[in-house]
Amino acid sequence: MNESYWIKQNQAKQYPKLDHDEHVHTLIIGGGLCGLTTAYYLSSVTNNLLVIEADRIGYGTSGRNSGKVTVQHGCIYQKLIKKHGLKTAQLYYEAQKEALESIASIIDEHHISCNALRKDAVLYTNDDTRIAQLQDEYQAYLDIGIPCEFLDSQEYPIAYQAAILIKNQLGYDPYAYLLGLSDCLDQEGIKIYEHSPATAIEKDGSGFKVSVNGHLIYAQNIVSATMTPLLDGFTFIYAKSYPSVSHIAMMPISHSLSNQMLYSIDDPMASYHDISQDLLLCGGYEHPCAKIDHTRYDEWLISLQKAWKCEGAKAVWDSQDLIAFDHLPFIGSLSKRYPNFFIACGFSKWGNTNANVAAKLICAKLLKKDSDVINIFEPSRKYPFFQAQCFHMNMKTAVNFIKSQFPDVGDLSCRINEGKTVSLGGRLYGMYLDENEELYLVDIRCPHLGCICNFNEVDHTWDCPCHGSRFHYDGSIIKGPAQSPLSEYESDGHNHVDSHETLHKAD
Repeated sequence: MNESYWIKQNQAKQYPKLDHDEHVHTLIIGGGLCGLTTAYYLSSVTNNLLVIEADRIGYGTSGRNSGKVTVQHGCIYQKLIKKHGLKTAQLYYEAQKEALESIASIIDEHHISCNALRKDAVLYTNDDTRIAQLQDEYQAYLDIGIPCEFLDSQEYPIAYQAAILIKNQLGYDPYAYLLGLSDCLDQEGIKIYEHSPATAIEKDGSGFKVSVNGHLIYAQNIVSATMTPLLDGFTFIYAKSYPSVSHIAMMPISHSLSNQMLYSIDDPMASYHDISQDLLLCGGYEHPCAKIDHTRYDEWLISLQKAWKCEGAKAVWDSQDLIAFDHLPFIGSLSKRYPNFFIACGFSKWGNTNANVAAKLICAKLLKKDSDVINIFEPSRKYPFFQAQCFHMNMKTAVNFIKSQFPDVGDLSCRINEGKTVSLGGRLYGMYLDENEELYLVDIRCPHLGCICNFNEVDHTWDCPCHGSRFHYDGSIIKGPAQSPLSEYESDGHNHVDSHETLHKAD
């Protein structure tokens, strides 16, 4: 996938690959913001824990987001009041507010250099028909007690018909912040392993044993700080949420947004964050996983170029997250059957604060401390099933599964950087020719539930249209819920073939 601006401008750290068995009290799976923040808080009471990451720390959604740390999460508060009541909405707000200040405190205490800057957050609309919706959100703010201002229309530095402003929020470099957390863990002697995916998890007495790189980790507790949980335990998280992808473009600009972070409630969605006087992060082109339309993607980039009167984007990347149908994350024990298996997911693209919320709540559970807040995030809750969107989206997933079994099959020729579905020996494979003219063939049936993956022309990945698993063109896994890579074509262990011998390259 295309690397984010944050990752490109920072010097990545390297951690070893797990090559031996381990015995720990708590295993944290996932080296993103949530995983490292959980380890950070736990490290103050124990060092009998370790973190494993399937790829590199921060290389997933944590290092690819817009860098907004805010309590303003779209039009969420009116939805929470309507679906869950005022008390739940207040608890959600207080948790987000505390998370924002906790992140600021961590940055100050450990002198983390991540370009942290207090900024205003602005929720706005340019659609006359949505002003009433924005006014409803403003009323929700007043009911909850959120300090804010309602703004009338403006033309500069960005035009809108109406807006809600919250002061004293935070903009930062999320990847640099994550690296700062890893420095803290290094100082506490907490082990971190990269390129160490959990490929199997089994009960082992009162704890678990986890297969990683052909070795075993024995752990009393597990924290699954991944975009999708590695166990389901009949909580049906996949049916109570859906994966969504949005894109971020870094645009050169001639005027700043005066240290504002903006988010539009219009369709299509738009998000803006000026990270310097001449660079603006523009979020947009949101779509279901594995459903990217290259034409619409190009149109979005052209529209940004025209709007900001610049030559083009300096960098473009995507970010994927899990969206809960009832607008609340899933945080806590997986189920009564797995009381010591904790999950944190469904952040609905507001993971900068929700990662911190989840880390503190899970640590409280591990330390046997009570919390009123964690009850509203209970992973086994049934309420998401009662949402109309849940029914419609799950019907779409079923249709996607059926459609995926009958993909368009191409001939056995391939251009450089082209991916296509081919049939060999009665099985469907994904074919990809890289810039060195090496041809890769992988079985594109997703190991999770068997959907046939689609080729992503932008990122050159194989993406599952059902539940959002993503794979590199060589078959290695980028993100779950799949826990294993795509199978290789050859039986000798090599997943690439000579393009001039077995297949032929297109002219």
